[in-house]
Amino acid sequence: MHHLVIGEGQIGRAIIERALTDGDSVTVLRRSEVAPAPGIDRVAGDVLDPAALQTALLGADAVHATFHAAYDARVWRRDLPPRELAVLEAAAERGIPVVFPESMYAFQGGASNLVEGADRTPLDAKGEVRVALLEQRRLHTARTLSLVASDLVGPTAVGTGAAVASAMVIERIAAGHRPIVAGAPDAPHTLTHIPDLARAMLHAARHAERLAPTGDAVLHAPSAAARSPRELIALASDLLDQPVRRPLRIPLFALRALSGVVTFARELSGIAKLWYEPSVLQPGILTTQEGLEPTPWPEAVRATAERAAAVTSGAVTAQTSSSAPLAS
Repeated sequence: MHHLVIGEGQIGRAIIERALTDGDSVTVLRRSEVAPAPGIDRVAGDVLDPAALQTALLGADAVHATFHAAYDARVWRRDLPPRELAVLEAAAERGIPVVFPESMYAFQGGASNLVEGADRTPLDAKGEVRVALLEQRRLHTARTLSLVASDLVGPTAVGTGAAVASAMVIERIAAGHRPIVAGAPDAPHTLTHIPDLARAMLHAARHAERLAPTGDAVLHAPSAAARSPRELIALASDLLDQPVRRPLRIPLFALRALSGVVTFARELSGIAKLWYEPSVLQPGILTTQEGLEPTPWPEAVRATAERAAAVTSGAVTAQTSSSAPLAS
């Protein structure tokens, strides 16, 4: 199978790696040019450039739309709908499915125990944008599959600043700093391992007609049982041979006080329920019926911690990303 991956960030890189391991072929559409890599065709350009998109789509059997935008609801509302629509239009012309990673933002009101198929309950502007995107996909003639994930961990998350648990907990512990907790230290919080999300997106692309028989499906990515930030700190500290240090906590009132002057604080405050209360993503049909079991939680944390340690020691170079969290 030939996959077009749009965007080469933390999720896109994991999809590419898994697809090649599985024996599939890949084209990558990204805004900037990079050096060639074995087994990967790359096209430089934006999804809003019809010529670049048409070139990238040649021979594709499915599209994985992993592009994103700066962590600001105003930017999301301006940039994401037209970019997704361009991809949907092009995919519909070819009769191929589009697979999207999706966050819990559209379902924040029910995030304490989010079951597959739940009503959309956005509580902030970002959630409203996610609802609009989900509705655009549902109404379009292109076959779409949206895979809901929680906050992300995994080797490709390290150094991007786009995954809260990795950047504020695991990477800080690897660097010998105190972890930062924006939320309740003992509230259970699901973490989705990026390789599991990538595997699930590829599975969705390969079985799109069966999984989205009516043309659209919103499915839960395989994710290990929720654990608390305190448990994450203890395990990451042990794996990285660091003492368990008391985290720096960001009180909700402080976050809200900064919201008027700091964009990131405003946007994080908008999804505060996901961090200051339990946030649990329950298994969906990809796990219960399709057999895609998540990586055990200790193994997912270990893979992230090992990458963070390697980056801290200078053994490898960190990846960087201008976008911030899609999942929470």
